[in-house]
Amino acid sequence: MLVGGGHAHLKCLARIKIENASLNHSVILISPDRYQYYSGMFSGFTEGIYSLDDIRIDLKNLAERAGITFIEEKVVNVSVYDKTLTTEDGAIVPFDVVSFDIGSNMEIPPSFAEWLMPIKPNYLFAEKIISYRKKEYPVVVGGGASGVELALAMTAWRNTNGYPQNVTLITSSTPLPSSSRKATTIIRNVAASKGLRIIEGDTVKEMHGTHITTKNQVNLPHSHVLWVTGPRASGIFHDSHLPCDENGFLLVKNTLQAKGMPYIFGAGDCITMEKHPQLPKNGVYAVRQGELLWENITRYLKKETCRTFNPQRHFLSLISTGNQEALFQYANFTFHHKIAWKLKHKIDVAFMRKHQ
Repeated sequence: MLVGGGHAHLKCLARIKIENASLNHSVILISPDRYQYYSGMFSGFTEGIYSLDDIRIDLKNLAERAGITFIEEKVVNVSVYDKTLTTEDGAIVPFDVVSFDIGSNMEIPPSFAEWLMPIKPNYLFAEKIISYRKKEYPVVVGGGASGVELALAMTAWRNTNGYPQNVTLITSSTPLPSSSRKATTIIRNVAASKGLRIIEGDTVKEMHGTHITTKNQVNLPHSHVLWVTGPRASGIFHDSHLPCDENGFLLVKNTLQAKGMPYIFGAGDCITMEKHPQLPKNGVYAVRQGELLWENITRYLKKETCRTFNPQRHFLSLISTGNQEALFQYANFTFHHKIAWKLKHKIDVAFMRKHQ
């Protein structure tokens, strides 16, 4: 059973398609939506560069081409006693081995929920962002890569389509706090030149129907808020009594197997690696985990020793900044240019073509 259509499971499907004739097992992919939306192109879609079909993968079609079964259901519980999954509509699905690649949710304060615009799960994104980019007072909360990309993409779209340049980004630290000082300085300058207002070192204290008040007593109007802060784990692992870290993410060993439950695998944003708990939850590591995931699943079924995943120290980061420009980061090398966006576009389109 493959639960979820994230980056790692897409890699598995590619391997299964190649190895289909020699498969000795029945494989099922189960996901709450027929389509998987590629987050790497969300900013380009927001800006109007990509169409809906450009950013989504038809999981049902992909599964059928790989010769496996697709079920459009949301899994809500895992029973380790009889090895079954329970779906939202109450169906019971048995498994011998199960792998989770279901991504993460956003950490949303309950007191603000009424005025927030959710973009996760990912299949909600396209519909939500099309209406939100036209709002009277768009506000984005979260200064990480996703928040910066979406705020700048909306700014670019509004400029192109004659809307006021009044997008505001609120971040509790600096923009791109996990990046270098140079990257932060570049983003500040880019935002200023393109008309994006950034409120740094501040958090939302109060939120009402039309206005926000920050901890530093900044008052500003809003038309609902895009809340793009840190990831929150799905409740399925904790509720099913699976091994979890302190935040509810599935806790796995370096073989991508759940601690103490070798028949349960996981990859991508929904897991925490026991020996690498601070590993960023991003698509770069999910893709690399996918290269090993299917091999280890088949090794386990053959009663062979599973291999270990060793995350690379540095990875390429390309952050879109609107107007077909992007910020390039690798190790200590950082620059902002249209060339960086062209590279990002080439990588993203190549990724999608492999799976569409």
